Amino acid sequence: MNDTNTVVPQNGARYSALRHLQEKVAARCAALPWTFESLQAWNAYRERLVCGLRTILPVWDLTDARPSPVVAELALGADLTLEAVDVHFEAGFCIPVHLYRPRAKAGPRAAVLVCPGYSSPKNAPEIADLCIALARAGMIAVTLDYDGTGERAERPDSATAINNVCAAAALLGMNNVGLRVMNNLAVLKYLKTRADVDAARIGITGHCQGSIVTWFTAAVCAEFAAVAPVQGVTSYEAIILEYCNRQGGWSGISPYVYGMLEYGDIPHVLACTAPRPLWVRNNIVDPHWPYSGLARAKALCEQIYALHGAGDRCTFHLGHEPHQYAPAVINDLVPWFARMLGAA
Repeated sequence: MNDTNTVVPQNGARYSALRHLQEKVAARCAALPWTFESLQAWNAYRERLVCGLRTILPVWDLTDARPSPVVAELALGADLTLEAVDVHFEAGFCIPVHLYRPRAKAGPRAAVLVCPGYSSPKNAPEIADLCIALARAGMIAVTLDYDGTGERAERPDSATAINNVCAAAALLGMNNVGLRVMNNLAVLKYLKTRADVDAARIGITGHCQGSIVTWFTAAVCAEFAAVAPVQGVTSYEAIILEYCNRQGGWSGISPYVYGMLEYGDIPHVLACTAPRPLWVRNNIVDPHWPYSGLARAKALCEQIYALHGAGDRCTFHLGHEPHQYAPAVINDLVPWFARMLGAA
């Protein structure tokens, strides 16, 4: 006989949508390929993955050829110039960019695109420090404001501004990560028009969420010659199974790509960089980027680089710095780019 007045204690495991979905994520990730017996097998998988990424991000051709004007120039000491550029994206929509260049005339230089992290503007002190260091090493450094931050902040609270962009993009079948990748590709397109940039020697780096944009950009665009995600490598599996339980997950939905696990996880995307030079640096203790995901990314990347015969081009480092482009990171990263891009 049923007693309708009986109170049934709630059971977290029974009623938790998160736990239910975590089991599905774990099963989906377990079914992904993690071992490749040959370069041919990897290349076949990589082709499907990149094709899938170009569809779900999505990636499209930027065909609007309107100019990207330099709106201001500023001397930085006796040796550098900072240019503010409105890089044209499409339909009159522009991306505010800062470009740092050595003032001394030289042949076409190597360049590095620097991708700021979540809610970090292009003029954040650590972003400027890295760009100045790259320029003083003889390279051109360029960085940008992503949606909701810096000159693109429609509201004082960047989290709401970014979430609004995510919502509008989702209705159009777009991911926020994909929109930022497309911003990067617009900046790349602009750099290739400059006489002072060697289009064959353009690298990319990003911090935290900027790392997410970095490895997705490098996966879908082979034109980036060297890739360096900083304090931003793990796996989506580790984020969902570990970080969501401990810290509550990343800020908002902007770092996630809908349907991603149909094709692969972060380690697979990162491995698409091969055989180009790859430099990864995470912190030893970083709750935002669980170590288990980093270890899996390292193992897969080392496997794929070995298949390419390019094991020496794949380097992973663990540090213990503040969560930013700290001086110790800059001191190691700038010489690496100089070597990999032939600017040393």
